[in-house]
Amino acid sequence: MKAAVAALTVLLLASCCSYIQAQYGPNTPTLCCFSYASKKIPQVHLLSYKVPSSMCSQPAVIFTTKRGREICADPKAQWVQDYMKDLKQN
Repeated sequence: MKAAVAALTVLLLASCCSYIQAQYGPNTPTLCCFSYASKKIPQVHLLSYKVPSSMCSQPAVIFTTKRGREICADPKAQWVQDYMKDLKQN
């Protein structure tokens, strides 16, 4: 009985590990946002922005501050669109 339980445990662990490896394959985006900044970020602190992969579950814009911090923002927000336009021109 103990051998059967041990074998079943090993099979379950092996199936979980294969799922995890498949989940992080070569087409998996490496940078996604799962929440947005709750407040408007002062534009003077921003250096650049990037848009994560369309494979991410939530659309976002990632602003990089002059101190190197990355902040996720809602791409539908007007201030985000304005900041993107300004940063693109500079």
